[in-house]
Amino acid sequence: MNFLDPQLEEYVLAHTQEEIPVLKELNRETYAKVMTPRMLAGCLQGRVLSMLSNMIRPRQILEIGTYTGYSAICLSEGLREGGKIHTVDNNEELKEMVNRYLEEAGITEKVNLYTGMRWISFLQ
Repeated sequence: MNFLDPQLEEYVLAHTQEEIPVLKELNRETYAKVMTPRMLAGCLQGRVLSMLSNMIRPRQILEIGTYTGYSAICLSEGLREGGKIHTVDNNEELKEMVNRYLEEAGITEKVNLYTGMRWISFLQ
């Protein structure tokens, strides 16, 4: 499903920061190994999330739907010193992959990952 006119998308991509290597690798692995890879935020959405996070400089972020962790990595770029992302997902099968990429991105101390049905208690 394409939302942007091809010419507009070409323009936007030409004027957007390139994906950092860890996000390129995560993008590639998600498309190669995970069902419904189109759920991945991707470069354009990721850069918007990073921009918003950098503008707001939040202390805490609640992300509903971790998927493979792409957006959590992007959002972490704008956290204040000592800030945290609380990200929740019901798919425990992706937990190992998410943790691997959070570690590779060097943000494990910034992210609390809640998976499976256990995360419901987090909301209560």
